[in-house]
Amino acid sequence: MLNIRINLTVNLKKMGASVFAGMLMLTHLISPAYALKTETVVNEKVVTVSLTYLKVQTTKSAAKAALASDTVKYFDAEALAFLTVYAQDWQISEWKCLREVWMKESHFNPKAENKSSGAYGIAQFMPSTWGNYKVTKTAEAKLQIKYGLRYILKRYGDENDPNGACNAWSFWQKNKWY
Repeated sequence: MLNIRINLTVNLKKMGASVFAGMLMLTHLISPAYALKTETVVNEKVVTVSLTYLKVQTTKSAAKAALASDTVKYFDAEALAFLTVYAQDWQISEWKCLREVWMKESHFNPKAENKSSGAYGIAQFMPSTWGNYKVTKTAEAKLQIKYGLRYILKRYGDENDPNGACNAWSFWQKNKWY
């Protein structure tokens, strides 16, 4: 008769460390994402806006801080556009008009390209528009938003007319371009 004896030794320190590491990883997977806390200005208005893929709740100072952060290049293009216009004191009504135009044009895709016209980017600039602004065609959302806002203000409004984006949206509805 064969007698086999198995010894099972458990190292409690290693097992405890493994369980702790596993729980730590699990909490990081389960916990929701959060933004860095910034100093808030007393009595600063908090706005909440629902975007295509997320809901943004911010203040003007928090929007400016987010735009100045090192991680801004990883932001969703639609969220980046909202933070940019809100930090520049645009009204929410103007944001809604801008969102309508750019959703129709590109769905906020910085690499959207119209094969027939050559229009490119979030604002769907034509090749001549890129040249008129003396900028190189880029896939960088932050720059496209900057140039797109400049275009809208120049063509459809100015600092004295806060309705540039709504004027652009009205024009788009009539002509299917802006």
